[in-house]
Amino acid sequence: MKTATIIDLIVDSDVHTQSMNHIIKQQHISQRMRRRLRNEGIITVNDEPATWNTLVHGGDHLVMKLTPEQEFSLSPMDLDILYEDEHILVINKAAGVLMHPTSTVRDHTLANGVLYYYQETHQHYDFHPVHRLDKDTSGIVIIAKTSVVQHAFDKKHTHFHKSYDAIVEGRLPAVPLTINWPIGRKPGSIIERYCTNEGKSARTDITIVGHNTYISSNSEQHFTHVQCLLHTGRTHQIRVHVSQLGYPLAGDDLYGGHLDYIQRQALHAARVSFHHPMTNEWLELSADMPQDMKELIQ
Repeated sequence: MKTATIIDLIVDSDVHTQSMNHIIKQQHISQRMRRRLRNEGIITVNDEPATWNTLVHGGDHLVMKLTPEQEFSLSPMDLDILYEDEHILVINKAAGVLMHPTSTVRDHTLANGVLYYYQETHQHYDFHPVHRLDKDTSGIVIIAKTSVVQHAFDKKHTHFHKSYDAIVEGRLPAVPLTINWPIGRKPGSIIERYCTNEGKSARTDITIVGHNTYISSNSEQHFTHVQCLLHTGRTHQIRVHVSQLGYPLAGDDLYGGHLDYIQRQALHAARVSFHHPMTNEWLELSADMPQDMKELIQ
């Protein structure tokens, strides 16, 4: 039976005898997870089987495991790991890779690849993405190794500074822009979004990096390389905002771009910085722009 480690800790030596429930409440664990641990958890103290009623002492080694609610198959994958510790795994996701299995795609998603990596490196963790990227958007993804860490990101209201590299069609004027257009689901579509006053607030800051004219055998196309700083995290936010501005992402045929020069939306999650919710360390991570985007601006 596959299990994932939820808690693995040495109780502080100066802690007096405490109930299991009291120790667990101090670990940033949601009420729902505490309930699952109590009803379904596999618990050991100092490598000996224990129950919810076992008393815990200073210096004890406490481990709690659960059977994952959803088990995915394992798929070998060449992961570009940017950062890893006992709590989180940060990956530069390739374009074309789904975050997790769907009803029609069961294998070769990032979840399948990460779980395979855990098995190969003898880590007993599960897949808990802190945020998500579209299938055809490349770049930085943060994965919590346990639900406890994922909950800690939410409980501490962790603020992420997220910046994307994007290439839009056309020659965008070289002035900084701030777009404050609300975004909502487009009527009649379960996928497409659009700018609407009835939508949720969305802010994107845009800085122009450079311009390029791409010349092929029978045409030429102007492109603008921009950096987008997100202040909110709406679905398709950058794609919708630049399209509404009149400069759709290259390759984004859902929002007005063309596939003549690149076969996916030219969007890359390039930089992220945040306070680690477990260690409070300030992390600044970056991922190089992939080759298919570089070719449009070189």
